[in-house]
Amino acid sequence: MSRAVAETWSIGARPGCTSLVNPPLELTMMSRPEAFRYHKAPIRPLFDEGRIGFERCPPVDGERRWYREFNLALLIGRGFFVYLEEGMDMKLSSLLFKTDRNVPTDAELSSHQLLLRAGYIRRVSAGIYSYGPLATRVLHKIGAIARDEMNQIGGQEVLLPVVQPAGIWEESGRLSSIGEDLTRFKDRTDGEMVLAMTHEEAATDLFRSLVQSYRELPLTIYQIQMKFRDELRPRGGLIRLREFLMKDAYSFHLTDDDLDRHYQEVLQAYHRFFQRCGLDILAVESDTGMMGGGVAHEFMFLCDAGEDTLFVCPQCDYAANREVAIADKGAYCLRASADGEGVHGTIHLSFYRCAEMVVAAITPSTLGVNETKLQKLLGRGDVVRMDEVSGQRAVAKTRSGGVRVVIDDALGLDSPWTEAFADLDLAVSRDCAEVGDITSVRAGMPCPNCGGGLCEVRGIEAANTFKLGTKYSDTMNAVVTDAGGRAREVSMGCYGIGIARVMACILEQHHDDQGMVWPKSVAPYGAHIIPVGAEPSVIAAAGAVYRAIGAENALYDDRDLHPGSKFTDADLLGMPTRITVSRRSLAAGGVEVKDRKTGAVQIVSVTDLHGLMKLIE
Repeated sequence: MSRAVAETWSIGARPGCTSLVNPPLELTMMSRPEAFRYHKAPIRPLFDEGRIGFERCPPVDGERRWYREFNLALLIGRGFFVYLEEGMDMKLSSLLFKTDRNVPTDAELSSHQLLLRAGYIRRVSAGIYSYGPLATRVLHKIGAIARDEMNQIGGQEVLLPVVQPAGIWEESGRLSSIGEDLTRFKDRTDGEMVLAMTHEEAATDLFRSLVQSYRELPLTIYQIQMKFRDELRPRGGLIRLREFLMKDAYSFHLTDDDLDRHYQEVLQAYHRFFQRCGLDILAVESDTGMMGGGVAHEFMFLCDAGEDTLFVCPQCDYAANREVAIADKGAYCLRASADGEGVHGTIHLSFYRCAEMVVAAITPSTLGVNETKLQKLLGRGDVVRMDEVSGQRAVAKTRSGGVRVVIDDALGLDSPWTEAFADLDLAVSRDCAEVGDITSVRAGMPCPNCGGGLCEVRGIEAANTFKLGTKYSDTMNAVVTDAGGRAREVSMGCYGIGIARVMACILEQHHDDQGMVWPKSVAPYGAHIIPVGAEPSVIAAAGAVYRAIGAENALYDDRDLHPGSKFTDADLLGMPTRITVSRRSLAAGGVEVKDRKTGAVQIVSVTDLHGLMKLIE
């Protein structure tokens, strides 16, 4: 049939399509008529030795629009709704990538090494990377799962600016409270601007400009975009970046109870997200940090190379970041100091400066000061530790008027350890001292829930959630009118997922000595097709398999290389299924299909399209 008259497209059919068993006689409807400029022209299916294609009648007015590959996503048949989508060939000879057999000397994590070796990413500057086509496809798939989960709980996708006026950050109070991590600059009109590393201010500003009534609540918006944080020490490849891709969401509620309800929905959505990504995650209690609010959780991937220290109880579900972890300190300190020599051997004094004030922190000698807890108790973020000599000198100069004494709750004002005050040269009465939890937990301490011994593990933060309350709505005047006509500040939550960091965590969990082992849900392609030899029968069979699977789901290695090099690259690139087409496999009855994760191999007939797609999907 002449190309000037009609054109045939191969169709990649997914498992479950009835067309594989009972091909239709006619295609009468499609969900994307714009895929064909003249979609009302009859489209007839072609069947030739098990191959499925479509023929389109010639375009009118001499205009031609040729398409190369299409993907069949739904049922085909008379009156059925189908989806045709344009695709493109993805052959390794034209793919933008370059493998490297050597392990980069500056890459410590397995994910960083593999992403560089396989040509997925390239370093541009410290904490800044370019993402190649394969990495971009993974990021898109992770992002698609995040979108789906956010949409399921009522999220609406937006796009907020990364360059923002400093004024809205000044409104929230974070312009002065955040240090050099926040990049500030002036535009050509001398306007103060910032590069956003998070979008609470922009989201609140959008909300207050569009929402006035309680009837419009609750509302959740989200986005997926690049952000910039000027990290002092970027590390771990994609684990701690300066420029990073995130999914961040923001919710607005009339009441705290409604925020609590939605917060639980987000936690459940996050668990589903990570399960779909094939990543084992532990949700832990965490500090709210610069985000503010009262409650926060981090979703941690447990890894020995992780930056965060976590305490988990193997006997119950208690899990918390070291910054906020609690335990039964009283019993632990009594047990640990049983052999001590009197009161003086059981306490430790640490000094800190907070603006013009000196802080004396008194803790059991068996536990160290947790500076995150101390800062929260003081309500200040500018707490700086001093050495003992400098601290004693500062106390001598300031005396009682400028000294703030904080005692860990494991000691308490009624404890006999407070007798040591007389020897600390602090002219402070017990009535002026404060008591609170200011020490870090140690492994083996009793769990606060069940009393079991806590275990210390390391983790990488992949996502976080925060109950912000009215922190931003109060300072930025984000209010709605309630049923009684009164103006009420909305209660907010924010929820982040590090998309690029999730990709790295997936590789930390899914790799072996040969390379990456992508889960099917996020793999760049479902199959990696390798023809071995140049015999016409091999090339024809490999091409038929490639067309059957569809260019959108298969990577075709058409390079003129030794088979061993192709197999090595396939293992490194990590597609879930490797399909080898060779004279030997054809003689055995089809193509060799190998599962990258298990190594299981089987021969599948070239004509068994349903069986082949089932293995890939």
